[in-house]
Amino acid sequence: MAVPSDVARLDGESKALLLKILERYAYRQRMVVNVMGHGLKFLPNLDDKRGFLEELDHAFHVLAEIERLYGAFGGAELMMAIRPRMERIPYPESRQELAIGLALVRRAARISARSFDGCVSKEFEALAKTVLNAPDNSEEEENRFIEFAQDESNRPQAQKYWDRWLVLGLLSLGRPGAAGDAKAMSTGVRTVSTDEVVRNFLEECDRLRGACGLERTDLTVSGVQLPEDLRGRYHTHGL
Repeated sequence: MAVPSDVARLDGESKALLLKILERYAYRQRMVVNVMGHGLKFLPNLDDKRGFLEELDHAFHVLAEIERLYGAFGGAELMMAIRPRMERIPYPESRQELAIGLALVRRAARISARSFDGCVSKEFEALAKTVLNAPDNSEEEENRFIEFAQDESNRPQAQKYWDRWLVLGLLSLGRPGAAGDAKAMSTGVRTVSTDEVVRNFLEECDRLRGACGLERTDLTVSGVQLPEDLRGRYHTHGL
């Protein structure tokens, strides 16, 4: 498979970074596909299922494009590369968990995609725009979760769901301050740093969390790495 001309001009380290970024893309996208496929059983009527299947079809299209680019950039066995990470992905246990899981993972995907606007690889930039243009019929389901969480009797379960999927969304975004992120910025592979992507993600999530009436997640033992200025807000134990 021919390497895109804009990628061929990059040095080996930059190409390796693109492959690693594509692996994170694939991880997020495979997560969406798996969760949506599993979640169909929670949707009781045909109209809900039809809209869901439209989104699932687009998610498959994006995943196929990620695999194509991964091969074009010199990678092999993409699904094998992300398999260890896939093992930590839970399946939703209810319609409410499906709603918030998809809401948070999609936010992570969209915010990450915006960081490649102007990427040195035009094919990669086009992939990011495809992610941003995904159909989204989730407002009703998201509102359903907000109502569920606002009921005090549901609050502990809603907090559990929120914490679980917030961590998964954050882990999919990469490590703020990593040497690879600095290289990606300096070579034009991405135009917004991982630090800023994580900040933007948490800012969006905080608005949704506030509407739900949930507590801020303690990320002390989650394995998530945060920008230094946010650690005091989210690492509330063991400091």
